[in-house]
Amino acid sequence: MFLTGLFIVILAGIAAGTIAEIAKAIARRGTSSSELTALKQQVERYAASLDDAHASLADQAAQLAELQERVDFAERLLAQGRDRSALGAGSKRE
Repeated sequence: MFLTGLFIVILAGIAAGTIAEIAKAIARRGTSSSELTALKQQVERYAASLDDAHASLADQAAQLAELQERVDFAERLLAQGRDRSALGAGSKRE
């Protein structure tokens, strides 16, 4: 959960930076095409970074799901062992 929160904070920072740059470009409306090209490249870099972060988060989610399944399996095995030992604690028949 901590990593997810951290990821969201990072994404919010990237989005805020991109929006601020776009807002500056709109405010300057008379900007040159080279400045607009630079902004477009920056937005594309942010989009690529966002895609990478999204892929990383998806990988982490898959790993977390696998770990949860393993913990559930281990808990079931432990519960079966306890049940067997409790059943075997009775007196023996002759």
